[in-house]
Amino acid sequence: MNIGYILGAIANVPYEVSQWLEPLLMILMVVVGVLGVVFILMQKGTNDNIGSLAGSETDTYAGKNKSRSRESVLKKLTVVCFVLIMVLAVVFFIIKR
Repeated sequence: MNIGYILGAIANVPYEVSQWLEPLLMILMVVVGVLGVVFILMQKGTNDNIGSLAGSETDTYAGKNKSRSRESVLKKLTVVCFVLIMVLAVVFFIIKR
């Protein structure tokens, strides 16, 4: 896929479509941003990094299964939300131009 072609297609959106697409993109950015903040606030604070600096081992059953834990899912959802905000913002400003 050619990124220039995709960006050009987004930039050539008709005026009538951009009139309803701009507010829709703004609303989506706000909703995804609020979801991202909620996901951040739901995450539990950890001091694992500080403990490993002091030489303590954090080799537990929960540590070995981090990819399946609730915290891991919340971190992944947070990253997805903020990547989606970046993509929506780029599309919004290309259409706005």
